Amino acid sequence: MKTVVFAPAALDRLADIFAWTAERFGEAQAAAYAARLARRLEALAGGDGPKPRLCERLMQGVREASGLGFYREGSHYLILRERPEVLEVVEIFHERMNIEAHLERLGVR
Repeated sequence: MKTVVFAPAALDRLADIFAWTAERFGEAQAAAYAARLARRLEALAGGDGPKPRLCERLMQGVREASGLGFYREGSHYLILRERPEVLEVVEIFHERMNIEAHLERLGVR
């Protein structure tokens, strides 16, 4: 099983997701959603389920994915970089965000 690590931006986003969900739906729902994301990441790190897709599939036209993949879980896209021993969570985007602009910021052109 790969080790899951979070980039600082992904940790910040996860904290924002938890706070927003807790404020609107309560802490129990926020904890349940965070657990759902954690279970998905654990499954991906263990090689269970479908593999992440290339981020270029989220972009219009032909773009280079810069080694980034994504997996959609709930209302969020988990932006991932896979290495032999590590699954890095680079960023987490809500489905209503301008994902293309954020991916360009991460180097997907």
